[in-house]
Amino acid sequence: MPYATTVEDGRYRTVCRMCHGGCGALVDVADGRLTAVRGDPDNPNNRGFLCAKGRASLAQLDHPDRLTRPLLRTGARGSGSYRPIGWEEALDRVAEALDTTRREHGPQSLVVAQGTDRNYQEWLFRFANSYGTPNVLGPAHVCFYPRVMAGILTMGAFTFCDYEGSPDLVLLWGCNKSMTHGDGVIGTRLLDAVRSGTRMLVVDPRRTALASRAEHHLQVRPGGDAALALSMIHTIIEANAHDHDFVARHTEGFDDLAAHVTAYAPEAVEHITGVPAGQVREAALAYAAAPAAAIELGTGAQQNRNSFQLCRAVLILSALCGNIDRPGGDVIWEPPGIIGRRALPLTEALPEERSRLRLGADRHRILSMAGWAHPRSVWDAVLDHRPYPVTSMLVHGSNLLVNYADSDRVHAALERLDFLAVADLHLTPTAAMADIVLPVGGWLERDQIVEHAHYVAARRKLAQVGDCRSDEYILTELSRRLGLRHHFWPHADASLDARLAPIGWDWKTLTDRSYRPTELRYHKYRTDGFATRSGRLALRSDALRAFGYDPLPAHKPPADSPGDGPYLLTSAHSPFFFNSEFRNIPALRGKEPDPVVELHPQAAAREGIADGEWALVSARGRSIRLRARVTDRVAPDVIVAAACWWYPERGPDGGWRESNVNRLTVNDDENEEMGSSNFRGIRCSIRPVAAGGGG
Repeated sequence: MPYATTVEDGRYRTVCRMCHGGCGALVDVADGRLTAVRGDPDNPNNRGFLCAKGRASLAQLDHPDRLTRPLLRTGARGSGSYRPIGWEEALDRVAEALDTTRREHGPQSLVVAQGTDRNYQEWLFRFANSYGTPNVLGPAHVCFYPRVMAGILTMGAFTFCDYEGSPDLVLLWGCNKSMTHGDGVIGTRLLDAVRSGTRMLVVDPRRTALASRAEHHLQVRPGGDAALALSMIHTIIEANAHDHDFVARHTEGFDDLAAHVTAYAPEAVEHITGVPAGQVREAALAYAAAPAAAIELGTGAQQNRNSFQLCRAVLILSALCGNIDRPGGDVIWEPPGIIGRRALPLTEALPEERSRLRLGADRHRILSMAGWAHPRSVWDAVLDHRPYPVTSMLVHGSNLLVNYADSDRVHAALERLDFLAVADLHLTPTAAMADIVLPVGGWLERDQIVEHAHYVAARRKLAQVGDCRSDEYILTELSRRLGLRHHFWPHADASLDARLAPIGWDWKTLTDRSYRPTELRYHKYRTDGFATRSGRLALRSDALRAFGYDPLPAHKPPADSPGDGPYLLTSAHSPFFFNSEFRNIPALRGKEPDPVVELHPQAAAREGIADGEWALVSARGRSIRLRARVTDRVAPDVIVAAACWWYPERGPDGGWRESNVNRLTVNDDENEEMGSSNFRGIRCSIRPVAAGGGG
């Protein structure tokens, strides 16, 4: 795909966004071409490292299948039949459809959706709030926000692992950080710490590379994490190993917590966790004894029925041992002072009476409190008009058909919409169902301000592919056409100076300096208290009780359907893909050409499945096809499927039904507070492909 550079020849310091890890990158431009992308050794996050995805950035930039012009659907929805149109016509058509939705059904009948945050998330919220819809859809219920909201309801803030303070021990919970962790601080910081003497405690159903190097590996059964966390809390309290001073001075609810966790003695919950009681006690006391311990809480901990309360329990574990906001512990994040995550969404533009209409707010109140609509409630509103009809969707960078639970119902909902517009780089199975497709630029093709845990950085536009535009451009132009201009800047680039003004910088200053480090302060609670009603960290949350939820974390078992099979299904991500992205990049697809399912040798022998053969995994009356990898790094009753698979080479629908594990994650077993889909511990069966058909 031909492209034009937008800068002179030279080397440019920027920030990669092939995932949302925020790694610094150096990009070389020579003779009108981008010639190399490498890690920036001066970036405080990745310190010169760049993963396989980042190194494949140029393959994404000039991929032959890139969308380069807006498209108008001319055939049946999902057929992939389109004709090119100009930007003015495309934006006029989208604006006209959204205006019709607003007039005929009310603004709440539009859902604005996104994938993982690529630094335009707050723009989507700004647009939605200005338009008048409370319904912004994203993967927040299963990614990052369960732990964010657990932190907010526990101490008024959320934390990140402090490698600057040299932790003595890091507890990795559902987080394979050296391979697939894309949120904030990347795995190289952990590995550097380990080389300097930091010990690891890993909670994971798989014996990952990190687990093999850990001092303790608790191989928890999928779905048993909350019981495990509570048993560790019980062990520490029972042994009187908690930080008495911190607990007495800065927390509330300790006595209630201590009484509550007596039901979670390691021996009492061993049948739930699958971890021998002796191992739990040893690991818990090792964590408590560490002078400074930090916790990496991954998405594996946030994709189950107990996601929110599990995250609460893990935060309580940190608090009991005095690790909150201490050097080498779990440091409370402070905003960098720019117009960013808190101010940019323009929450005040949405009237309170409209926010109460947010889909799922009646059942999943903490998700709604964070500003997000609940996915299953969205599909219900499209298909059944409950509690009101959703008729239109505006989707930015999300392959909904593959990434959301119960993919078959998602497909039915997309088919039913009156209007669907999708902005993306490629014609994904979701984009192929749209009425209008809008081509957007990748991370090398846009100017953006990047907010990171440790700094604010500039992402530079270095190239222009076809007639692609940024998501910010699209939202700004739609706002102008819909009479919302007063809520936006005259053009997207004008926002860059305005957003930096509160810190006395402008866009040129940021691009000249590349980074602005944020100040790292410890023990802020000693002077400020915690941002809770009492000023104390809530071991027992009265705020949760007021919402109608359990004030103390508890384990709730997943809905068990033994008839679905003897195995427990979970899923795992690959280091070569980011959710559903990059399976069309040969350099990455070549590393993992087929979707894989891991099973133990005992299970393989029992079912007659050989390593490398295709197998059918079945649950809830549906089946998917995956290539077997026989390994003893999983337990004999656990099946681990590759996540988010589709086949870009197979035409408009991308074969999304064949190997997509989310066809098996039916949405009837969700977390109460956040509406998190249960991707962990689903009863399933597995058999050779020759033993039966798929579907």
